[in-house]
Amino acid sequence: MLRFFKLTLGLALLVLLSTPYTTNAQQSDLSSIKVDKLSDGQVKQFLDRAKTTGMTTQELESEAISRGMPYDEVLKLRERIAALDMGEDKTVGQGDVEERQVFFDTDTISPIKPQTDDVNIFGSSLFKRKNLTFEPSLNIPTPTDYQLGAGDVLNIEVWGASQSSFKLKISPEGQILVPNLGPIQVSGLNIDKASALIINRLSSIYSGLKGSTPNTFAQVTLGNIRSIKVNVTGDAYMPGTYTLPAFATVFNALYYAGGPGGNGTYREIKVIRSGNIVANIDLYTFLLKGETSQNIRLQDEDLVFIASYKNRVTLAGEVIRPATYELREYETMANLIEYAGGFSSNAYFKQLVVNRKTESERRLLNLESDLFSSFQLKNGDMIKVGEILERYENRVTIRGAVFREGEFAQTEGMTLTNLIDRAEGLREDAFTSRIAIYRQKDNLEIEILEINLDDITKNSNADIVLQREDLVVISSALELQQKRTVRINGQVQNPGTFSYAENLNLGELIRKAGGFNESASLARIDVARRIKNPIALKTEEIITEIYSFTLDKDLSIGDQGSSFILQPFDIVFVRPSPVYKAQTLATAQGELMFPGNYPITRKDEKISDLVARAGGLTDQAYLDGATLLRKIDKAQREQLERIEDMESDDLSFNLNIEGNKETHQAIGINLQQILNNPGGIDDLILREGDILRVPLRMQTVRLNGELLNPVTTRFIKNKSLKSYISQAGGFSDNARKSKVFIIYANGSIDRTRNFLFFRHYPKVLPGAEIIVPQKPKREGVSMERTLAISTSISSIALVTISIINQLAK
Repeated sequence: MLRFFKLTLGLALLVLLSTPYTTNAQQSDLSSIKVDKLSDGQVKQFLDRAKTTGMTTQELESEAISRGMPYDEVLKLRERIAALDMGEDKTVGQGDVEERQVFFDTDTISPIKPQTDDVNIFGSSLFKRKNLTFEPSLNIPTPTDYQLGAGDVLNIEVWGASQSSFKLKISPEGQILVPNLGPIQVSGLNIDKASALIINRLSSIYSGLKGSTPNTFAQVTLGNIRSIKVNVTGDAYMPGTYTLPAFATVFNALYYAGGPGGNGTYREIKVIRSGNIVANIDLYTFLLKGETSQNIRLQDEDLVFIASYKNRVTLAGEVIRPATYELREYETMANLIEYAGGFSSNAYFKQLVVNRKTESERRLLNLESDLFSSFQLKNGDMIKVGEILERYENRVTIRGAVFREGEFAQTEGMTLTNLIDRAEGLREDAFTSRIAIYRQKDNLEIEILEINLDDITKNSNADIVLQREDLVVISSALELQQKRTVRINGQVQNPGTFSYAENLNLGELIRKAGGFNESASLARIDVARRIKNPIALKTEEIITEIYSFTLDKDLSIGDQGSSFILQPFDIVFVRPSPVYKAQTLATAQGELMFPGNYPITRKDEKISDLVARAGGLTDQAYLDGATLLRKIDKAQREQLERIEDMESDDLSFNLNIEGNKETHQAIGINLQQILNNPGGIDDLILREGDILRVPLRMQTVRLNGELLNPVTTRFIKNKSLKSYISQAGGFSDNARKSKVFIIYANGSIDRTRNFLFFRHYPKVLPGAEIIVPQKPKREGVSMERTLAISTSISSIALVTISIINQLAK
């Protein structure tokens, strides 16, 4: 919000500078502006009109103050805008307030481009930050050294036996006029002396102020402070005359003027009062040390003069604050480095290169670090501090089978064994027969030295002296061999692959696999082993050795089979017992006396046995609609999915039962025939999960497919299929009449048979569904295909004619 207030304040001030609200005389002098007399509507109007401009807030405020607008009126205008809460912080006009840098000349209101410089001048950002101001604080006690002058307002309060209150403005003659007392000269006095003088004069009309026991008291305080005019000249960013509060200091004036311009000095800013230099300000003392002793309070008609710089030097690269700095004549490279905050952590400062301008060209100077304190720089010098090299002068590295891998400092005469000791020794798995040292040659090529550490152990004179950047690699013996595992398959709790360990036996592997399953056969455990012959020159007939064992269920340690020592990559097979079978169930549903789940007791148990165990059929059972539902295994499911995705004229049909979709498939059975001839060819053997479903007697027929009105209708004995088709409105135009088929209630299918011009439709039974398929979609022959066929026929005809002519001869 503070930024918003400043921006909108600037817009209002700009309108005040350019609006015809005042006369031509008033446009050059804003001292008569009274914010209290402006209505809210006028302030809003000023803000709306200000949107067509492009000045920055700092420039607007400085211009208004330079035109004589009292500082207290500026504060009042800010308060008015804050109270109105006119909106959000927005860009002024078409320009970008954050980027545009223009200012107004003091003699005209036409914008003038500011002085610019491409380099980053140290200290310039202080006066360009949007969220930083040097506005004088008006909420502090009156400084003891503040001298009263014309325009200041004194508040006099009298209380006690007598009470009075006066608000008196100091006249241009330096006097205040107290009622019933006359004028009092206070100009040039500080507040304490003026207060003593005024109270002494008041005692002549208020006798209670005198004596050892006064009953009347008085106090003099400073009310509204006066405004002073200060001239900022020279190489300032916006030179001109500014109206400032009497509390303003040099920094306040510099802020309103935008600080030094592109060619202005930061090291020697003069304050001239009555023709005498009263202060010579070096901004570096404030920027680098935070000292404000030179920030003196300004007086009316003071002149702040910013001279041109004399000596600027650019320092870039690896320093804390790279920038262009201004140096005095006696300052050296050491001072420049101090101003830049010193070198960064990666700086190379043993030697710097100074880029210096001569009368006709540039020249490079090498500067050693021991000359920094005495080497004086010249205007235009440029120094870039480089980085240190990414290399080590005494590094050796060790990796591999040691306790502390890493980089170590190479000392004089350091050997391989010394480096191993610094790495806290070899690990137990170290492969010492071949140690590699990667060494960098003088031309930066890499050579490899191969060392047998056992030889060095026997003869210390064989130890290798290390060189800079040597890399020692000690391999692990475990890394030089294939990862060794064993695998166990079959009837154990957690079959899989396990890491091999020396002396791993069969019993321990079975234990690691969670032990036997209940179905495991202990009579025969097979172990398959690779045949290894690393020096063989021909193949062998036998490629795997098989070991078979009988184990006890407790895996006793003394058992021969359990104690069998395995070798890497052995595979153990635990097979299921030939007599073990988990209970399997078949389900009887529908019109049976005792429907439910029944365990299958024999491998050859059949449908008739299930009906008998379920107590037989009820009187309402519809035998022709009985269906056997059988689980679909994974291979069958994938096959059915492929068939369903194919656009085929085949009459194969997959009956999915509601509630068992994609898990069971209907098998058409003839339950009447099965019960008449138990154990016959129609009496199927039951499998796990089979469902025998016997429905109630059915009395309807369903018609579906390419019909004018697919319906479900009442079954009429001996009624033909064509009659049922007629009840559904007949065939549609897209019906394929020759492929009509029926799905019977038991899941079996019968199709229409065609012979020459004769067509025989299947018989309709209760619960059947008549399906009329759709004609296959035929793609039209394209023009390209027609031309190709025509060309082929023409070619065949010509060939045929040629053959006939040849035969005729």
